[in-house]
Amino acid sequence: MPEVISAAGSVSALTRVVGAGRRVLVVASARAFRAVEGVLPGTEVALFCGFTPNPRLRDVVAGCRLRDRWRPEVIVGIGGGSALDVAKLVRLLPADIEQARVSLHTTRYEPPAHRTPLVLVPTTAGTGSEVTRFATVFDDHTKLSLDHESVLADVAVIDPDLAVSCPPSLVGSCGFDALCHAVESWWSKRSTPHSREFASEALRALVPLLRRPVSEPDAAERSMLAAAALAAGRAIDITRTTAAHAFAYRLTTQYDVPHGVACLLNLQWLLRHNLAMAGRPGGEARVVEQLAAIVELLDLGDREPTDYFTEYFTGFGWSPRLRDYGISRDALPSLVDAGLGSRARAENNPIKLHHHEALRGLHSVF
Repeated sequence: MPEVISAAGSVSALTRVVGAGRRVLVVASARAFRAVEGVLPGTEVALFCGFTPNPRLRDVVAGCRLRDRWRPEVIVGIGGGSALDVAKLVRLLPADIEQARVSLHTTRYEPPAHRTPLVLVPTTAGTGSEVTRFATVFDDHTKLSLDHESVLADVAVIDPDLAVSCPPSLVGSCGFDALCHAVESWWSKRSTPHSREFASEALRALVPLLRRPVSEPDAAERSMLAAAALAAGRAIDITRTTAAHAFAYRLTTQYDVPHGVACLLNLQWLLRHNLAMAGRPGGEARVVEQLAAIVELLDLGDREPTDYFTEYFTGFGWSPRLRDYGISRDALPSLVDAGLGSRARAENNPIKLHHHEALRGLHSVF
C-alpha cells in the first residue's frame, strides 16, 4: 500500500517526498498545478494537462509520449480522480495506442520492469484513487481498467485544505462517489471483514455530512470528508465496486452526468432492489445481514431509498431524476445494456440483475 501522509497543510511534504533537483512529470490541470508549484522548488518540471474528466485513451497515450521524451525521475498526479487515474496510466502504459489497448484488455498484465516512483495528491474528497490499485480510462464509450498491484502509488499526500475552493455541487458529487464506494463495498460479493471496517468508517463520517448538507465545509469537516474518502477508497481497493458504478459509466460518458451523481442516481434504485430481493424466502443470510448493516449505517429506517436520497441530491443542487440530465425514456433500454455489459462491476452485485429488473429500476428514478 502507498505511504499515506494526511493532514491539513501536508502538501508541503512534497518538497521532501519529491526531492530537490529531480526531473518531475506533473499530471494535473494548470489550476491544480498552481496549488503545488511553490512546494516543488529546485526541480525540473514538465506539466501534462491534456486530458479531460473521464479521461480518453488517446489523451493518456499522449501523456505516455511526453513521459518517454521527458524521462522523469518522479511522476506526481494532482487533482480529482481523473487526474490521478491518468497519472497512474501514464506511469505504466506503452506510448502506442494499440499496445496500450492490449495492456488494458489482457488478463495477465505484465508491468514494465522499471516503474517511475508515483506520488498522488487529491484535491477533492471522493474518489479514493490515491490508494487504489486500478485506474479507469475510456476508449470511446467503452470503460477500461488497468487493475494490477503495480498501479498503486508509492506515496499519497492528502491535504484537506486543497479542497477549500471546491464549489458545493462538486463537494456533493465527490461525496456521493465516496458514499457509493462504501455502500457497494459493503455489499460486494468480494466483501471481507477488513473491507467492511473501512466501509463502515467511511459511512459513519459521510452520512451526517451529506444529509445536512455541508456545502461549504470548514476545516474540520474537510478533514472528515478526506478521511472518509480515503477509507472508502481502501474498501473498494479490496472489493471493487458493483452495479451502481456499472450503470453510471454511460450516464457520464454520453450525458456528462458527474460521476458521483451518476453513481448515486443508480444506488437509490439498486438499494431498493437488493433489499427487496434479499428479503424474499430463501434469500442468502450473508446478504441479508450486509444489507441490514447498510440500512443501519445510513439511518434509513423504514424510508423508501429514493425519498431518502432525495435529501442528498437537493441539498447540493442536484436532481434525483434521470430526466433532468437530458436523458429520454427511450434511452433507458440502452442504459441497461451498457450497465449489464460492464460485467466485472455488474456481476459483483450481491443480487443478480436481470434486464427487466434494471429497466424497472431506471424507470423508477426517471
